[in-house]
Amino acid sequence: MTEPVKTDIIMMRNSEVKAMRKLAALLLACMLCLFSVCPSASAVSPDRETLVSGDYEYILLDNGTAMITRFTGNADVVVVPDRLGGVPVSSLGEKSFSWCPSLLDVTIPEGITSIGDYAFLYCTGLAAVFIPDSLNDIGRNPFTACSMLADIIVSDDHPALEFADGVLFSRRDCRLVTFTAVRPRGPYSVPDGVKTIGASAFYGCDNLTGLTLPVSVTTIGQKAFGLCTALQSARLPDSIDFIGTSAFYGCRSLRGLSIPDSVTAIAEKTFQDCTALRELYLPGSITSIGEAAFFNCSALEAIELPPRIKAISRSAFAGCRSLVRVTLPARVSRIEDGAFLNCVSLEDIDIPPGIRSVGADAFSCCYSLREIILPPECGVIGSGAFRSCFALTSFRIPDAVVEVPDELFAGCTGLAEVFLPSGIRSIGVRSFLACGQLVEIIIPDSVRAVGSQAFSGCRNLLRVTLPDLSAEIAPDAFEQCGSLSGTIPGSIP
Repeated sequence: MTEPVKTDIIMMRNSEVKAMRKLAALLLACMLCLFSVCPSASAVSPDRETLVSGDYEYILLDNGTAMITRFTGNADVVVVPDRLGGVPVSSLGEKSFSWCPSLLDVTIPEGITSIGDYAFLYCTGLAAVFIPDSLNDIGRNPFTACSMLADIIVSDDHPALEFADGVLFSRRDCRLVTFTAVRPRGPYSVPDGVKTIGASAFYGCDNLTGLTLPVSVTTIGQKAFGLCTALQSARLPDSIDFIGTSAFYGCRSLRGLSIPDSVTAIAEKTFQDCTALRELYLPGSITSIGEAAFFNCSALEAIELPPRIKAISRSAFAGCRSLVRVTLPARVSRIEDGAFLNCVSLEDIDIPPGIRSVGADAFSCCYSLREIILPPECGVIGSGAFRSCFALTSFRIPDAVVEVPDELFAGCTGLAEVFLPSGIRSIGVRSFLACGQLVEIIIPDSVRAVGSQAFSGCRNLLRVTLPDLSAEIAPDAFEQCGSLSGTIPGSIP
């Protein structure tokens, strides 16, 4: 296989920061556990007894052989034993030798038939590995993030594997398994005949600058090119029909990419942290875009979304700080939590008539957003959906909405008019916090409750039309409203 923030809205900013931190924590948790949730190529029942022999923990398999589940030593040169407790060793389990920085050289003996997923993950000193001819099953890149790995020794006539030009291939499934990180800096053309770019195959290879895939390739596995920080361009053939989760995560030099027409979905985190990505073609075949798919693509200025998309997923474009305008396809019915969070340059977004829900923090911190019109039928708006939209001047809450959620317009310092529909039953906590340009608010008779600090800091608020006296109005609902004279009838003593 040959931005300006006023000091008088600190409370708003604190809530904003909390929202951002929550999102960041969630994403970090997802990233940290990614390798932990991958099923092993040699998956076994978790209730088997763990045995110990020297530096090795192992379990007994149903076929009478042993699987090494953990190496606990700190040797630099290791010859894996062929027997433990008198039982032949047949497998190296998932992550069994992971995070062993002292490990430099490993010899795997004849008789070992299987190496599990990420077996040598983050063995950052590992330079050489000998693999026997008996090995016929190799999991997701066992040598992920082995940044010093230069040599994988396999025989020329190995029945299942081939190592050529610093790249390990699996003959059995025509898969590129490992691209060693010590190859010379430059572009790489995957040889014809390869069908799959395996999970994490190029992970962390900062020497890869360009990529060409042959028409034989149909699948790109999860995190296949994750953290290839020098990768500037990639040519993907029309034969590709699947691109896995986080496939190009952290490719900070990638400037543009065209997705083939054969691909139907953009998986979650596919282009997360591709901070140089400016040009991206998405074909009409795409029906879904996963969570955080373009998170922190801070150079992306425009994107044409395919017509068959029905939802903008959670955090899909969060942190796209250069994104100026977006037109949502006609079929989109929901915008999920944080979808456009922190898109600080976003000025306009065309909302289709079929939108029925807008999630929490969906447009939070879109400092430049001047106008957004939701259809009357949109019945759900999440907390903080328009928090800190400084440029927003007017908003009509859709007729179908019955609750103004917490912090909906908190910190919208330019908001001068808001229209509340007759069916509104409650106004949430800090919903209009620090809306300094708001002069008048008419609260419908249908409202039964006004939450704490709902209009706090609305310093130019002159007139408030209140609902029936039976409504519960929090005592601090209008605090720091210096232009508002008299008392608030119907408020809680």
